[in-house]
Amino acid sequence: MAVDPIAEIVADRERARAAGDPLVDACILATSDGHGPPGVRALVLRDVGEQGLGLLISASSPKWEPLHSGRYELLILWQTVHRQYRVRGSLTPMPEDRVEEYWRRKVHASRLLDLYYDRVQAQSTPVDSREAFMAGIDTLRQHHPTPDAVPRPALLRGIYLVPGRIEIWRGSPDRLHDRRLFTRSAAGWREQVLVP
Repeated sequence: MAVDPIAEIVADRERARAAGDPLVDACILATSDGHGPPGVRALVLRDVGEQGLGLLISASSPKWEPLHSGRYELLILWQTVHRQYRVRGSLTPMPEDRVEEYWRRKVHASRLLDLYYDRVQAQSTPVDSREAFMAGIDTLRQHHPTPDAVPRPALLRGIYLVPGRIEIWRGSPDRLHDRRLFTRSAAGWREQVLVP
């Protein structure tokens, strides 16, 4: 039986946090709609544990559909501890109380942006100008002047990426890195060593 790669990610995240890694709460999501080039963007990694890797995403975002179609890969890179993880798997909804907890942690401007996606214009769509975008945010701010006054948008979704495949890269100064591929089955995790 292989070691638990999720437990390794949790432990390495704590080591990265202790080392002051600036990307400890970040991940990179690559998606493909099956028609054009892949899209890549950075997201906040909300949670890591047995339940999976937690993300908050607007259902209006272009990344929403590819995620649900399984056309994605998540990358975590913590350079301070010389670790990289490539993750694929299935999705499961985040419990409502957890989504609400993460919503409450968001700063005012971030909440207004999520509301903008819901009420004004979908994420990643063209806008006339930066000034027009900021005017829309300012209008929302006038109606919702404090963080607690901003209602949680209906399009905001919390999801867990439940890993079925995790590739771990453990960096080595001599460049003979240790790469392992973990695949999950009903029997547990299977581990394979990969050529770096």
